[in-house]
Amino acid sequence: MHIGGRTMKKKLLAITLCLAMILAATALTSCGSEEEKEPEEVVTLKVGMIGKDIKTACVIMAKELGYFEDAGVNVEFEKVNSLPDGLTAVSMDKLDILPYGVIPSCSFISQGTDVVVFGGTISEGSEGVTKAGVKYTDLADFAGKKIACFRMETGHMVLKGLLREAGIKAEFIYMDSQQSIVEAVNKGETDIGMVNSGFGYVAEQSGLHVAFQVGDFESDFPCCRQTASRTAVTDKRDALVKFEMAALRAYVTYLNDKETTIKTLAKYSGQEESYVEAIMYGSDDYDNAMIVSLDPNKKKVSDFYDVMKENGDIDKDTEYDINDYIDTSIYEDALKNLIKEGKDKDIYEKLLTEFEANNK
Repeated sequence: MHIGGRTMKKKLLAITLCLAMILAATALTSCGSEEEKEPEEVVTLKVGMIGKDIKTACVIMAKELGYFEDAGVNVEFEKVNSLPDGLTAVSMDKLDILPYGVIPSCSFISQGTDVVVFGGTISEGSEGVTKAGVKYTDLADFAGKKIACFRMETGHMVLKGLLREAGIKAEFIYMDSQQSIVEAVNKGETDIGMVNSGFGYVAEQSGLHVAFQVGDFESDFPCCRQTASRTAVTDKRDALVKFEMAALRAYVTYLNDKETTIKTLAKYSGQEESYVEAIMYGSDDYDNAMIVSLDPNKKKVSDFYDVMKENGDIDKDTEYDINDYIDTSIYEDALKNLIKEGKDKDIYEKLLTEFEANNK
């Protein structure tokens, strides 16, 4: 019996030691997995920026206020000289995003370039300046007028389409810059100058007059869009969603914190705070034409593509359907993620309702 008791004790001791070793091994494995778990990769997005133009306000503020970093995406700004240069760089995967222009996006897509519109930047934003203090309130007012414009400005194409549909004849004269347009109006060479990006505010300071906004005749037409390479949409989609979430947070700042918005954009651009306030919010003397909107607005982009075709600005018989080159799901996912987070939920839910009306 004594020998058997000792044997039993040895067996119990062996079992106890075995269990202890298993538990220790499990603990070590668990700790090891935590230590060895690699952090989520922070993806870099290269964004083309033109000068210090602040109509990409939400993108600028998301960068300056650290919202991109908070969202877990690294955003690098790279200078581009023009919208066509920017779109060319996007199409060649040298840039991931160009947050300007809808005309180059539509033009490139009409020729089969595989880039993707996934968000908005600004709607409307186009205004007509004149020498005399007159107001244009009816399309008939444009009959026989000489209108100075430049090709990358959206509003003149919208106005051209409206006049064409109404059977009203006007002459559109193309120039190389907004400054050239203002000079042509000052010299009396044209009746109207089509400008954007708050240039109407600048023109008014030099004695001209904002006679109309194109938005008076066609509301919510697309100005700048966010366009990405197909590669970025395919390989960096999560990063694009985070990019949009950060930009949407900046949009809430724009809505709710005017002081921070003005100071941030003034510091970035080197412009006076009075200028920033006027073009972003309006002033007692100036009705701002730009509407800040990150919504891709597929319906309006598709309509604008058709206007460009009918105007002869792109091939009317192009085989490429713009709807195949618009991805609304990135913006939608960003909104839904922010709604789940809870903060500023009421704003994001309102934007989601607008999104469904604009894109579904």
